[in-house]
Amino acid sequence: MMTETKTKKRKPLNNSLIIKRIAFDAIFSAITVVLYIFAKFNIPIFPSFLDINFSMIPVIICAFMLGPWDAGIVVIIRCLLKWAFAGSGTGYVGELADVLIGLAACLPAGAIYHYTNLKHKTLLSFVMVCAGWVLMGILSNILINIPWYTNLYFKENYYETGVAQPLVGMCSDAFKLITFGNFTSLNKDNFMFYYIVLAIIPFNLFLSLIVVLVTFPIHKRLRVLYDMIDFNKKSNTKNETIIEEENSDNNDEDNKEAL
Repeated sequence: MMTETKTKKRKPLNNSLIIKRIAFDAIFSAITVVLYIFAKFNIPIFPSFLDINFSMIPVIICAFMLGPWDAGIVVIIRCLLKWAFAGSGTGYVGELADVLIGLAACLPAGAIYHYTNLKHKTLLSFVMVCAGWVLMGILSNILINIPWYTNLYFKENYYETGVAQPLVGMCSDAFKLITFGNFTSLNKDNFMFYYIVLAIIPFNLFLSLIVVLVTFPIHKRLRVLYDMIDFNKKSNTKNETIIEEENSDNNDEDNKEAL
């Protein structure tokens, strides 16, 4: 009795698409690094160490064009290049928060846009950008940023003494501005609550909404490009794979009949 081993054919990787994808990742990374380093400013109603920048616009476009994983890579490359070329003015606290917020904003949005067939998936993706941005901003400040910033810059153990008094002073003026001078009771004991409510939530909500409003018209104009670069057309590859497997099965059956 003769036995046959059935080999499963795998479709070879398309080198041109790999190169094209890497090239787009590099382009998006370069644009976002320039925006991250140079195009930033402060608004007096927020603490001075919270910078307004628009480096997430290319990241979101990358999430829609290429997918969530490419956007995540761009987020990480953005901070690595920023460290290499400009260093860190916050002891890497701010950059770590930007990585976490960037991933929380682009990964769910890119996954919804690429891997679902929802009727309003574009709108839902933009909503997830804002939701992930604000939520991760809250968590990263409570669990990482404020403790790290206190321990690193003010040489105090946050878990023993709480937030450093100089940090309270850095935020008090901004809190007075955002409450039109009605808030004067900031201290070490209530700092974290008011910092989240008066700074982190409004700041991240304000910034994410601006980024979404700027990104939306750009996204509408680039949707034609999404199809031209052929990264979203997965059905053809899937059908070709199915046809190859069916042909392989038919050939095996023909060989058995011949034997």
